[in-house]
Amino acid sequence: MGNKTGMELLAVGVDRSPARAREDYVKAIYQLGVQGPVRAAALARYLRVSRVSVSKAKRLLESQGLLEPDERPSQALRLTPRGERLAVAMVRRHRLLETFLHEALRMPLEDVHSEAERIEHVISDDLAMRIAALLEHPRCDPHGHPIPYSDGAPRGKPLPALDTLAAGRKARVVSLDDRDDEAVAAFARAGILPGAVLRVEKSERGRVIVRLGDRRLSLRRAHAAMVRVAT
Repeated sequence: MGNKTGMELLAVGVDRSPARAREDYVKAIYQLGVQGPVRAAALARYLRVSRVSVSKAKRLLESQGLLEPDERPSQALRLTPRGERLAVAMVRRHRLLETFLHEALRMPLEDVHSEAERIEHVISDDLAMRIAALLEHPRCDPHGHPIPYSDGAPRGKPLPALDTLAAGRKARVVSLDDRDDEAVAAFARAGILPGAVLRVEKSERGRVIVRLGDRRLSLRRAHAAMVRVAT
């Protein structure tokens, strides 16, 4: 009990493995970086951990050469080249696993994220690329997120969320936040999936009403915020 290593302070979720925690942190920083500079508070919210945990993790990741040392407390978190390589490898494994589980094993869309989260830490890069070859190198996972096949692959660009669109706007669904299983299940049932074209009929305080084909759908605003679109 009293002999914990520093890396145990990084642990996220129920798996207390230091290696998994390290991989979860760098992957989260990489993914959050799509939307702009990554702050410690945003990372804590994303991983559902305390600010104290993020502060401790930050120091440990810096000591391992995965995170650039900061010059001031408010500085955005930046991965080193080594940290970025690890993050890209984890994102690639995760998104290929999601695609394999959904397309090859016909696993429901709402289940693939949590399954991939467990498996991604124990497969090799070689196995991940064999999965990619089997699937004929898909460009995106079933949630619409691009699969990076090289360390320098672009990670995508910031896109507006559905809840930000005004009434009357049309948009094509590009991607879905995959971390809320209930919301993903609702999207799948409604057909709100990458490639679907929607028109916003009404944007209210708590809900967003959209038209999909001949159907009128009412979404919680929090769920609409999880849908990234191209207008």
